[in-house]
Amino acid sequence: MCGIAGSINVPLNLEVLNYIKHRGPDSQGLIEKQVGDNKVYLGHTRLSILDLTEAGSQPMLTDCGNYAIVFNGEIYNHLELRKKLTNISFRGHSDTETILYYIREFGIKSVNDFNGIFAFAFLDIKKEKLFLVRDHFGVKPVYYNITGNRLVFSSELKVLLKSGVEKQIDLSSLDSILTLRYNPSPTTIFKNIFKLSAASYIEYDLKSHQHKIENYKKETYAVNSTITLNEAVEEYSKLFENAVKRQLLADVPVGLFLSGGLDSAFIGKVMSQNLNYPIKTFTVGFTGKGNFNELEDAQTTATLLGSDHTSDFLSQDQYLDYFRQSFYHTEEPIAEPTIPALYHLSKMASKSVKVVLSGQGADEPMAGYKRYYGEALMSKYAGILNLMPYKILKQFFKANETFQRGVYSAQFKNEEDRFMAIYTLFSDDLKSKIYKNDLLSTIAIKKDKFFSKFYEEVRGKSDSLNRLLYIDTRTMLPDNLLLFNDKTTMAHSIENRVPFLDKDLVAFVETLPSNFKLNGKIHKYVERKAAESFLPSEVMNRKKRAFETPVGEWFKTSLYDELISLVSQSNSLSDQYFNKPALLEMINMHKQGKRDYRKQIYTIYSLELWYQNFYLKF
Repeated sequence: MCGIAGSINVPLNLEVLNYIKHRGPDSQGLIEKQVGDNKVYLGHTRLSILDLTEAGSQPMLTDCGNYAIVFNGEIYNHLELRKKLTNISFRGHSDTETILYYIREFGIKSVNDFNGIFAFAFLDIKKEKLFLVRDHFGVKPVYYNITGNRLVFSSELKVLLKSGVEKQIDLSSLDSILTLRYNPSPTTIFKNIFKLSAASYIEYDLKSHQHKIENYKKETYAVNSTITLNEAVEEYSKLFENAVKRQLLADVPVGLFLSGGLDSAFIGKVMSQNLNYPIKTFTVGFTGKGNFNELEDAQTTATLLGSDHTSDFLSQDQYLDYFRQSFYHTEEPIAEPTIPALYHLSKMASKSVKVVLSGQGADEPMAGYKRYYGEALMSKYAGILNLMPYKILKQFFKANETFQRGVYSAQFKNEEDRFMAIYTLFSDDLKSKIYKNDLLSTIAIKKDKFFSKFYEEVRGKSDSLNRLLYIDTRTMLPDNLLLFNDKTTMAHSIENRVPFLDKDLVAFVETLPSNFKLNGKIHKYVERKAAESFLPSEVMNRKKRAFETPVGEWFKTSLYDELISLVSQSNSLSDQYFNKPALLEMINMHKQGKRDYRKQIYTIYSLELWYQNFYLKF
């Protein structure tokens, strides 16, 4: 796993490349190529995992000198791909060298053959074209800016900002964050800086300076209504084992982020059966009261796996300190409470390993969250709920944020509108109160509901739950959860691999009827049935526990003064865009227990911390 950067007609030097050195501290490489009338720069920072020799160094050129690549990721099936390249004399055994020649031989759309996680730039010097590519599910990010005959790209925003790309907050993207807590690709918080969408590539023509964006994977969504449960479990087990075994590919030891739950235990069991050394496992728990301490359950699982286990507590002070620090690395104002825990976990693991597997990506394709049960009920009883006036119904759930959003979404008769409402944090009414009076009318609010493209791909197919899972896997997962997972682990030079997002496994899961994913109240049903052959009942029957913090209570007590100070100061983001009296009223209503605004306040808090710890520093 590495960091990539590059540009067309914008000088790139090692000083700028150093801003992503944490992604690849083992070595750096930078080349300058004259391509027609243009200067092209390709930069790379290397975290050595496959082929630790110089033969794996980047930027990498073909023997003929007409093609070059800078690559971030792992191609787990690259040895299978090599078998198709019988005319190549390879210098080493890296996956980078494999795909460099594979694309040369079979063209850019052959990336659909890759099973892995990747973001890379491929330069065709002969045809004077540059390609930027992102993997199927967006595990690895790539940002870019195109202005006239100039292009800059990188794994992280810092390189773009330090290369002279203008830094200006995009108001419609700010509005997206208030709605969703993140920015869906291709947008970022900055005007004219974009992130490439999953399963797509940019083709930039250096002669005309025109570019186009295309998907290399054409979706053909269809559900297999004839498959039996036993057949589904058998196939899932086979594909899952293959996925984990593929992702053990490395010339360095591979560890595991271990929670107390099913997903990471299932991964760990398959790992332990296929490695000739004890797995190193890592767990973080949170001090205090509540349903957020998995250390004991994780220790039990570690004993079962025979792993070399490391665990630690995260205090409130550590949590808040890591959260402030994390925005330098996440770079986008993502409002997710799990980020500080992952930051601490990655810091801990970096002392022992370069590669970890984790259970990220299991929940979206397989209906792992509570909201999916809510959607199943909503679609079933939508007719009844539509008879109940929203203005009356919402009065009964003022103090419960989950029910507030459920009631809010129930008012929408159109399914796509209801999906959008499920994720809406700040309703239109609330936005009209907190935006400055002259601001709301100037914001180009996105009217496409953020995921209309994906909704159209599944419109009328299967049922509403399967449609929602499909959309989540292509929106919230790549541009929220996977984005901060990549940034936070790579901040500590750790490669995070995600077996549940194996290309073949997800393709199969998305053919399953929704009741194989959510069976009554049992989430991830087929996965659970498959895991029964691997794990004892004490692990199988544990109640799912999300990482939680008492942050809602902190906003009423220990964090109250800091929050008030952040939004009140004259150089705050709130001072520029928000109506401070309305914000203070919202904070105080939460403090007094009149309304549960924890998620909305957390979003404002995240925006302010991002503004102080990232925006003002660049």
